[in-house]
Amino acid sequence: RTVVADPAVRVEILLSFHSNSSPIDTDLYRAIERVAAKQDPGAIVVPRMLAGFTDAHYFRDIGVVAYGFTPRWLTVEETLRIHGADERVSIDNLERGTNTLVAILEELAGGNPE
Repeated sequence: RTVVADPAVRVEILLSFHSNSSPIDTDLYRAIERVAAKQDPGAIVVPRMLAGFTDAHYFRDIGVVAYGFTPRWLTVEETLRIHGADERVSIDNLERGTNTLVAILEELAGGNPE
């Protein structure tokens, strides 16, 4: 309000959340690490912080572990398209990412898919 300094402009907070994160000492995190190591020996899984917005806080607020993990292998060109008018992911990337998520679920289930 001070910066705008115009009484004709109404400033209203629409969303406001405290920042939070999920712990990394979890079965899910370890499953992600194991699958990453199988798919790409030498891969290192590290937590990261996004400057953007996700809905993960809704899950964390009720005690559900939530990571912004999206398995995809983007080229520099694809990365530059993120949130652009021509944002896309290749079919191969979509298939590989889906297979990775399934592998993580199988890992969580003890490596025995039902």
